[in-house]
Amino acid sequence: MLGQGHLKELLSDRGRTNFAIGREQHQGPPKPPSPTRTIHIIIGGGDDASINSVKFSTTHKLKPLVITFRILDTDVRCIMVDDGSGASIIDPRVLEQMKLEDKIVPHCIMLTSFNNAVKRTFGKITLHVLADGITLETTFHIMNQDTTYNAIIGKPWIHTMRVIPSSLYQVIKFPTPWEIFSIRGEQRTSRECYYIALDSTVTQQMKDKGKEE
Repeated sequence: MLGQGHLKELLSDRGRTNFAIGREQHQGPPKPPSPTRTIHIIIGGGDDASINSVKFSTTHKLKPLVITFRILDTDVRCIMVDDGSGASIIDPRVLEQMKLEDKIVPHCIMLTSFNNAVKRTFGKITLHVLADGITLETTFHIMNQDTTYNAIIGKPWIHTMRVIPSSLYQVIKFPTPWEIFSIRGEQRTSRECYYIALDSTVTQQMKDKGKEE
């Protein structure tokens, strides 16, 4: 009867409040507004053996976990969730499309990949990342380097959100005030990222070879 809106007048003030909270939790998170824009795949090429410290084979046996997240008011595709990365990274061209270049704070840290390659960042920016009704302020580091992904979400976000990522099952799961939520990986987008990056790399190698001749 209460669920249908009847007999609520018999509840105390506290009971009404708890009833309302319970209904909100049952109904799930509020629906976010439509995005202002969507940023698709930004590809700049890279080393075909190791792109963003992730090893690939020509048969693409390794499947990175790639997801679309809402960053501020923009849906950003081709974001890799990487629990092996100690930092979150965003491509500066994504910030350019979002018109946030003036929000970049000069900041330099050294990032070391598993193959001991050292990369230097030139700035950082803090942005709100929305995942199924949960918004988290996230610091992204920025590098002047061609990347396969628009951004990489690393351990700081993963641990704070209490996310369990699985590249094997292509899903992330995390607790919310409503229930355990799941976001599926976008395998087609992941393949597109890889093949476009590989094609860009081969094209660049052919140009370099032509210059040498």
